[in-house]
Amino acid sequence: MAETPNTEVSELIVPLDGRDASGRAVPVAGRIASRLGLGVRLFAAAADADSEIEAWMQSVADQHLAGIEVAIEASSATDPVAAIVEVAGDGGMVCMATAASLLPHQGHIGSVAEGVTREMRRPVILVGPEMDASPGEHTSRLVVPVDGSPLSEAILPVAGDLARALDVPAWVVTVVSPSLESSVHMGVDAISIGVGYLRRLAGQIRESHAIDAEYEVLHRDNPAEAIVDFTGDDGTVVMTTHGRSGLSRLFGGSVATGVVAHSKRAVIVWHPADAD
Repeated sequence: MAETPNTEVSELIVPLDGRDASGRAVPVAGRIASRLGLGVRLFAAAADADSEIEAWMQSVADQHLAGIEVAIEASSATDPVAAIVEVAGDGGMVCMATAASLLPHQGHIGSVAEGVTREMRRPVILVGPEMDASPGEHTSRLVVPVDGSPLSEAILPVAGDLARALDVPAWVVTVVSPSLESSVHMGVDAISIGVGYLRRLAGQIRESHAIDAEYEVLHRDNPAEAIVDFTGDDGTVVMTTHGRSGLSRLFGGSVATGVVAHSKRAVIVWHPADAD
């Protein structure tokens, strides 16, 4: 059975490196912190961290985090991943920007972001390159992709906790390839992915978290595109970054990266230790 992460959050940690690209995560953290009543810690972990970076972080805080409790910290760490994980501790949730580039045959979230996602024992909020800087209304629903594997389903308690905290419904979805559907070789695993499977998972979330939970089967050969299109401008994806059983062959290793790369909102991802 896959582990269940601790979802109790005391503050949001936003790793920064002095470049404007990393600052894309700050307004996202500000919106989340405001909605959940959390503080934000801006953290620079770089070998050349100095007072100039601290001044830049203060200007970013002044611009995006008005009315929110803010802490600013710089560390001349040689290993930024270890430094970020350490400062997050047991209660911090990391919210960070990433390039999320797509490479042939594999996904690549970004060296530091990928390292943090793998090392953190709780979900990480990733802000991709196409995030809408002015998304308008708050998230109105959480979209939870599953692929028939226990690892993908391990995110369900996380999604339930977040949906309850945000007071929004959770939508459990899976992606079935039309080409696989039409194949005479379609396996038992693929057949089991359908309305009954999703109805059961949605029912589990509804019962365990006392929230509204719905479900949908998506039909597309590209799972990441299907998830992003279904999520639209008003949803937030919550998903694991890996699956090694069930229909993981449909999802492959780059689905989470594809979702992060193209989503107009931040994506909440979790890499269970079981996925290593």
